[in-house]
Amino acid sequence: MKKVVVLIACLALMAPGVAFSFDISGWESANKDRGQWAWFTGQAQRCDQDIPVPGAHSRAEWQQMLTADKDKLPCGGAGLTQRIINHVFLFLHSHASDSDDPMNQKPESCG
Repeated sequence: MKKVVVLIACLALMAPGVAFSFDISGWESANKDRGQWAWFTGQAQRCDQDIPVPGAHSRAEWQQMLTADKDKLPCGGAGLTQRIINHVFLFLHSHASDSDDPMNQKPESCG
């Protein structure tokens, strides 16, 4: 019985560490429009904080937040799933402050 309790405790301690980052490999073939929707609309459904525009951070900062510092994302990345994260990263990467087309204002189509 004691071994079971120790095993459960170990798994409980490991689980949060796994949840703190996303895998963004293969983001180049994602859909930027789907990423925009997921970032502004999908995430906002589960988050009461303001969702920042992509131009608020550089490409490297967005990559760092998504892969290592998920807790720095609005609401800790609530509303973002591994299934859609490549779309979101392509959108953020394409419109970051150091991109050719920085987005510094939320599009009207996103409410």
